[in-house]
Amino acid sequence: MTPQLEAALAAIQPLSATERLQLLQILTQNISSPELATDLNALSVQFWQGSSLDELRKTQPCKTFNHVQDFTADFWPPEDTIEDFLTFLQQQRQDIN
Repeated sequence: MTPQLEAALAAIQPLSATERLQLLQILTQNISSPELATDLNALSVQFWQGSSLDELRKTQPCKTFNHVQDFTADFWPPEDTIEDFLTFLQQQRQDIN
């Protein structure tokens, strides 16, 4: 969430439910403006036309891995063994069938 949006949400907290509803109606009317529809159509066309791999590479830097250890993550709880997980997984699969 952007700081501007957080500030806007904080600013409307003191408003009553009726005032919030009025604000929502005003915002909804502004969203349906013709210029916004044109912007959304342009973005839609841009999204669906796709990008080449070279264009994606330029806009989305990729990270290369030189060692297998680069793929590891430390998220497995030390008190849980792989055997416990496999037992749990087998029980879940049996419960489904």
